[in-house]
Amino acid sequence: MTYIVYDFETTGRSARFDQIIQAGFVAYNNNFQILESLNMKSRINPDIVPSINALRVNRLRVSDSLNEKFSSYEMTLKILNFVSRFKNCFFFGFNSINFDEEFLRQTLWEHFTFPYITNSKGNKRGDLLNFVTMSHAFKDGSVNVEKNEIGKLTFRLESLAKANYFESKNAHDAIADVKITMQLFELLAKKNKDFLNLFIKNSRASNVEETINSQELFTLHSYMFSAHRIYLVKKLLKHPVYKNQIIGFDMKYDTDQLVELNEKDLSDIYSKKSFFRKIKINKQPNILHKSFALKKEPYSNFSHDEIELKCKQLNSTKFLENLKIILEKESMDRLDNQSQELKFEEETIYSQNLNYKDSVLMKDFHTEPWDRKWEFAEKFRDSRLKFFAAKHIFRNFPDQLPKKIFLHLHEKISERISSLDKLSFTTIPAAMEEADNLSLEFENDDVSRESKEQLTEYNIYINFLNDYYNQKNPIPIKFDSSLSKKLFG
Repeated sequence: MTYIVYDFETTGRSARFDQIIQAGFVAYNNNFQILESLNMKSRINPDIVPSINALRVNRLRVSDSLNEKFSSYEMTLKILNFVSRFKNCFFFGFNSINFDEEFLRQTLWEHFTFPYITNSKGNKRGDLLNFVTMSHAFKDGSVNVEKNEIGKLTFRLESLAKANYFESKNAHDAIADVKITMQLFELLAKKNKDFLNLFIKNSRASNVEETINSQELFTLHSYMFSAHRIYLVKKLLKHPVYKNQIIGFDMKYDTDQLVELNEKDLSDIYSKKSFFRKIKINKQPNILHKSFALKKEPYSNFSHDEIELKCKQLNSTKFLENLKIILEKESMDRLDNQSQELKFEEETIYSQNLNYKDSVLMKDFHTEPWDRKWEFAEKFRDSRLKFFAAKHIFRNFPDQLPKKIFLHLHEKISERISSLDKLSFTTIPAAMEEADNLSLEFENDDVSRESKEQLTEYNIYINFLNDYYNQKNPIPIKFDSSLSKKLFG
């Protein structure tokens, strides 16, 4: 097996609207030896409003980003080329499933490539954070974990590196974080062979489902709100709409009255979500043998007969049928709300499949020269693909777009990033507020000259974006070193 460990530094937290500005990938063999690595940065895109807090974490100036050699388009194709060279891989990072992988999927999808490369074609995906928290919860002394200033455990990568004596001089540098992640993985893999096997096994949804189906009760572990959460769970049913979800029942609750409720009353109980556990089997949940939970209170206080009776009651046909109806109604309502909420093409990665003809055409988009890419893009039937194609040209060679398309896209971007609404991504008004708040902090704190200069550049850039996207008759501008020189000298 080849391990591919990866990490991204980004302009913000929104996988749909922010971008990867540094990508670190390292391929390791079974002996934890480096086979190959990729470490690269990209220029900031003109339709992205970066968060100053994200730039501070990454210690990045806007001028540095504009001066980078590669565009995000070039970086994405290099990432694809790198990961495609390896077969039967185990992809993982630290907190990667909910963060880095969503960025990876989004950028691959927007660049007309297959987005699910980490969990298809023989590959598996995991998240080292799951391995770390599981090991800490059930294997004393397996990993050192620091406590923060209020006495809570902190599973931040930087803190774990310090606590376990790993070198971490360049924290929040993508390739440095990758190497720390691998050191942590190697430590746990050598100490906990049984948990390593479990970690890898749980990386496949089919394996998780098989494990759950093979035993009436199982242990579910997660780390939430600064505490280990350990549950003894009985499977109730597979979600009737979301095929990667299993609904379980937390066995610490009483079942006598619950199973006799009608659909309406059960629905009221379900909405509180205290009794039920949703297990996303494709997110590498920590699923273990029931014995782990049975050793913990309150489950250790129940007799075998009490647990057996609860299991029998939960098998009630009427109860399970009512629950199924509730789940179906909830899902339909959610899907309706989502379809109404989706305003932008970037948000539709999971909402609509591509037609076959477009999927064939996508492969050829990259082979076309930039002065012919728009002509080629007009062959797409899916309007989203035309939008992404226009955006790629807008980002890289905006003068190659027909004037009408350029102006339309400029206006569309302007409307999005100038919004006064509170959104999941950074807008120009939000960026200005963020910068103002930081300026006030700087007045009261002793901060470095570098931090002040970083903020100064940021303010200049945000004001430039504001001016540019408020122009009624804008001209195409390349966001590269020439712009950096113009803005910052």
